[in-house]
Amino acid sequence: MTTGGAGRISGGGRGAGTSAGDVARVGQVSGSERVVMFDIDGGLADLSAFTHLLTGDSEGSRRHAWQRFFDHVGQAAVIEPGRDLVEAVASLGLVVVYSTTRPVSCAEQTRIWLGHNGFPPGRALLCRSRNDVRPAVEVKAGHCRAAGSWLSAFVDDEPDTVDTLRTGGVRAHSFNELSGLRVRELKTVLATGTTATKTGNGTNRRRHNRTTPHHRPGRVAQRSP
Repeated sequence: MTTGGAGRISGGGRGAGTSAGDVARVGQVSGSERVVMFDIDGGLADLSAFTHLLTGDSEGSRRHAWQRFFDHVGQAAVIEPGRDLVEAVASLGLVVVYSTTRPVSCAEQTRIWLGHNGFPPGRALLCRSRNDVRPAVEVKAGHCRAAGSWLSAFVDDEPDTVDTLRTGGVRAHSFNELSGLRVRELKTVLATGTTATKTGNGTNRRRHNRTTPHHRPGRVAQRSP
């Protein structure tokens, strides 16, 4: 999910994001560690049950609608294949960092939601800064820059975002590309930055995913005003 339009990656501008040092201070990332960053909405969290709130004709009413929408982030459904993927990455000894274009005011609710739903602890949670009006893909690119040379991969649910980040030099992958890979395959893809190997029918091999009541797979593709 994005809360802004796709576009060209720029190096600065208002709300340009944190520096690599900020990530190190938050989680003390060492030189030998490697970070895999996961976009939350659309890959890990499904908020589609609340998209009906995103209505409004004027700028003020749209802003209020987005606030009502974000009030429900703690009620998001878990996207099971996404959580399985984060668990697999954590089992490889890689550092998990969570990225979201939700405003920073949602950070605490987001942390609680991740913990309550059994996601592996993240070394950091990076959000959209206050007064940051850049397109979502630029916010995500800023988060990638914050991880600096520690970043091994950024994982997103939107193919256009993945393509744009790759054009900007980021090792980006889609959830669909990585979900269901065997551990050895996943390790190779993340280490080399190559695309995932497909089976004969053109799809990735997938694990059997556990089911949890009221947690369902899904996607949200919304743009902010």
